[in-house]
Amino acid sequence: MQEMLEQVREEMEELNSSRDFWEDQALDSEYLIQYLQSAVEEWKQKAVSSNDKANELQAQVFMLKEEIHSLRKEQNLEAARATIAQNKSEKLVLVCHMKENQQHANSNNTKQKEVLSEGRRKTYTPSSALLPPRWSPFRKSTIRLLC
Repeated sequence: MQEMLEQVREEMEELNSSRDFWEDQALDSEYLIQYLQSAVEEWKQKAVSSNDKANELQAQVFMLKEEIHSLRKEQNLEAARATIAQNKSEKLVLVCHMKENQQHANSNNTKQKEVLSEGRRKTYTPSSALLPPRWSPFRKSTIRLLC
């Protein structure tokens, strides 16, 4: 009977040590699970933060693209306006010169008609024909202001 008691005692000690071992294992596993869960939460927060930052940056990129688009549109409009204004001024200068040439030609025609109507011919002087028409300085500034 003594032997049986001794055997039971040994088995009880083995069971106790086994129980202690598995309790330690369970505690270690519980600690590891808690650590991993906190790491998962930390990574989740980082992911949410990164996602928010990415959304914010995408919104900024969109706004900047819109601003670039509007600035390019405005720049193109200004360039078109400048071209139109330049074309208008060139047309105005051209029209002014054409009118002056027409007036000069008309005055030459009238002089020719006068000469022909008198029955005599006036001698043609090439030097006076090559000279530009005389303008009043006030007329020039007016044309420049208009052009």
